[in-house]
Amino acid sequence: MSSKEIKTLRVSIIGEPNTGKSTLLNQALNKKYSIVSRKAQTTIKKTTAVFIKGDKQIIFTDTPGIMPNKNKLNRATFKEASNAALDSDIILLLLDIKKDKIDKIKKIISFINSLNVDFIIVFNKIDLVSNHQYLERISNLKEEISENIIFSISAKKNIGISDLITFFLENKKFSLKKKIENTYLAKDSTYLEEIVREKVLDNIHDEIPFNLKFVTDKIIQNRDKSITVHITILLTKESYKPIILGKKGENIKKISMKARHDLENNLNKKFHLFIFLKVIKNKSLNYKAKV
Repeated sequence: MSSKEIKTLRVSIIGEPNTGKSTLLNQALNKKYSIVSRKAQTTIKKTTAVFIKGDKQIIFTDTPGIMPNKNKLNRATFKEASNAALDSDIILLLLDIKKDKIDKIKKIISFINSLNVDFIIVFNKIDLVSNHQYLERISNLKEEISENIIFSISAKKNIGISDLITFFLENKKFSLKKKIENTYLAKDSTYLEEIVREKVLDNIHDEIPFNLKFVTDKIIQNRDKSITVHITILLTKESYKPIILGKKGENIKKISMKARHDLENNLNKKFHLFIFLKVIKNKSLNYKAKV
């Protein structure tokens, strides 16, 4: 085994929006690697993070929530999730146990089956249903899940997640891949943009669209090992600018401060974060980064 190689398992986390995919990933790794918000479809780009124990690494990919709707954003996120699934060794299909839309769940399971990738089913939010409700949901899906390995967890309360990790480590086949250090996220523009986007969603609430585009213009490694990052938020309307800026720039300062705090906490590096706003009238939001 090369010193740069390690036994590796690639796991894609797939499910509907707000089933707790990002919370599960953050709990499993005990750090924030994927963004979490009250809003549906918070994750619109896949996020990758690595769990390492001994001579094994599990590469988790948090994918955008899949939905049957056919609008442009849903098609894009559906494709992103599908591509991640096809590039994985196993799919973790996360389902919300408290939802009673059984037909929709059956369609999702059918779609996962069509990918011909090994998968397990994980029911989340078990802390929010009674034993009777839990058994009723499982019974209604008996035909679809009869041949699958099933786990029941509460990602928010960190119930059952260690059992899930142990299952992967002890029961799945690992192959030799290049070792990935979590510090690579410091240079991953998608990760940097998603952290900033989370803070925008949390601080601006429902006043602007959730599908704003974020672009990393610069990532600079400084001599003192700190990192300078310039990120531009692309806006389709001039009226969005004062909302994000806030009175005397209070909103943008708060967003920048909270995002920088998360980056430094998660990656153990000093960050200098600069956020810019740019209004682009063309709603396709075509814009090239200056990296």
